[in-house]
Parts: sequence; structure tokens; C-alpha cells
Amino acid sequence: MKLVQIALIAGAAAMVSPASADIDASQADARLIGMPIFTSDGLLIGQVTGVEIYGSSRSLVAAVGSFMGFGTRAVWIPLNWADKEETYIRLLITGAQAAAFLGPGLGIGRR
Repeated sequence: MKLVQIALIAGAAAMVSPASADIDASQADARLIGMPIFTSDGLLIGQVTGVEIYGSSRSLVAAVGSFMGFGTRAVWIPLNWADKEETYIRLLITGAQAAAFLGPGLGIGRR
């Protein structure tokens, strides 16, 4: 009986199309848009404007460097540099490291 159950579960898993996985990923990506991005030391650097493939990995597209909405620029941040918290994105790098990688003028506030 257990072999039959395992076979049914395996068959059902094989029937799930890859497109449904893409839909789930895109829905998760859509929930990230608009979230503020903070460095590990609490510096607010911008907000998520999208999630895209950059090179060979998925990346956050972020509007950074703004003061009151002026002067933003888009940067791509590898997803493996970030953790999603409940209401914001926390980078695994400090503000100084972010400035070195992404360019100066990132900080727009503190958490």
C-alpha cells in the first residue's frame, strides 16, 4: 500500500508543469516590489523596483541614492546578498561595502 501511495505522489509531482513554478516565483517577486532596502548596519539605501535575471543570477533591481525622490538610479543587487524580512529587505553587507560595490551616495536614512 505504501508503494502505491509513493507512486501516486511521485506521479502527481511529475505532472506539475514548470510554468506553475514560474508563476509562483513571479508572484513572490511582485511582493518584493516597493519594499525598502536596508544594509546590515541599518542604512536605508533605496527600494525594490523589480526582480530580474542579471548575468547568470536573479537580482533585485533597486532605486537607490534618492533624497526626497530626486536623483535615484537603478542598481542590480544579487539575491544572495539579501534576506527578506517581514516588511523590508536586509542586505548581508554593510553600508560601506554597499558603497564600494554599488557606488557612493547610497545612504538616504536609518532604520
